[in-house]
Amino acid sequence: MTGRVWRAYAPAIPGPGALVELSQEESHHVARVLRLRAGDGLAVFDGEGREFAARVASTGRRVSVSVGEPVRGRADPELSVTLWQGLCRPERMDWVVQKATEIGAAALVPFDAGRSETGRVARPRLERWRRIALEAAKQSGRRVVPRVGDVVSLPPSPPAGVEALLLQPGSEPISVRLRGPRPVALWVAAGPEGGFTAGELRQLAGAGWRACSLGPRTLRAETAGPIALALALYAWDDLGNRASRGGEARG
Repeated sequence: MTGRVWRAYAPAIPGPGALVELSQEESHHVARVLRLRAGDGLAVFDGEGREFAARVASTGRRVSVSVGEPVRGRADPELSVTLWQGLCRPERMDWVVQKATEIGAAALVPFDAGRSETGRVARPRLERWRRIALEAAKQSGRRVVPRVGDVVSLPPSPPAGVEALLLQPGSEPISVRLRGPRPVALWVAAGPEGGFTAGELRQLAGAGWRACSLGPRTLRAETAGPIALALALYAWDDLGNRASRGGEARG
């Protein structure tokens, strides 16, 4: 395939030669928004890392596609990065989910910090964030749809081998933390609009999180996390082509 390739999401793709019926939402997008017809080419991805060339087979009530050969090459970072995001205003959380997905986050977990502006998050809001992650993955060419977790109280202790960075103004620059070998995985915690409380900072430090800053300027809650993800993936993965420079994972 050359030029722009339209993409559709289809979980559990059997493989080449299969005929796959798209969901109602994906069928609407392919037939009504993209206006593709029988015989037109596109790609289908399963959200778990696989993508295939395909052609539209039929456009009845549901669109069916004929699955072709796998699409080669890497589209997602090798380093698994999870963004733990303190709850902020709904429209800002939407933006965080979208941009974190585009940059390459493997997962995003919202948490209800002491200074979070929003209260209880209803199930429809979580489902909205998951749809945003799917659409952002589709648009950006990713083959893995990031997991958007349920809301937690505070991020837990990181597992062995996971680098856990807490974004806190006035701390050691994040550049210092990113100089070492690539970790097994990375967690980044960004606080809500008012930042972390002193008690939360103590609790997270005791749980194994290491504070770092993004420079002298004050960033909005929805800005800090995506910037940290971009810096980490530049230092340790495909945004900076680290793999070709010999970066090795530790652990």
